[in-house]
Amino acid sequence: MYTAVILAAGEADRMGKLKQLLPWKEKTVLETVIDNVLDSDYIDDEVRVVLGAEAERIKKKLTNYSDARFRIKENPDYEEGMSSSIKKGVEELSKNTKTLLVFLADQPLITADVFDNIIKEFEKSSLDIIQPVYNEKLGHPVLISIDYLSEIKKLKGPMGLKPILEKYSKEVYYFPIDNKKIIIDLDYYDDYLYYKNKYE
Repeated sequence: MYTAVILAAGEADRMGKLKQLLPWKEKTVLETVIDNVLDSDYIDDEVRVVLGAEAERIKKKLTNYSDARFRIKENPDYEEGMSSSIKKGVEELSKNTKTLLVFLADQPLITADVFDNIIKEFEKSSLDIIQPVYNEKLGHPVLISIDYLSEIKKLKGPMGLKPILEKYSKEVYYFPIDNKKIIIDLDYYDDYLYYKNKYE
């Protein structure tokens, strides 16, 4: 079974605003990401949202989720970097979880059909990790077997899963996708305004 971990704990220093709560269509950026993940036909275990900076403020926007898969995890160590949020996201996993999908909270353009396409490709592959690629640029989500759980729990700093992907590069399937949205994230306010205006 598949468990999603949505990394939403950062302070958004480059954005200058709390990007998780920026408006996106009828909702916020983070709610849009959550909705897209919950819409997946394949993510059948849990959908975990890891909060950190201004967690209480963000939680107030996430009170309407009744889907049984939905969970909120709080990372008090979020200032230590993305790795700390990944480790918080994989604590006390369901016994049914076999594969993790790691999402970024600032990629509202990636829709469930894209996730499902990546998962279907993963299931056909004999490898344990898959990362989508657009025009030679690495995208998200990353799928990784829980066989690497002990390695994930050793992660430190801001690099996220990158050390594992590099260490086990022979086990990574870099799946080419003709969809630029897998590499679009909202790091800066100008990025946010551009993509919001383009896709609303």
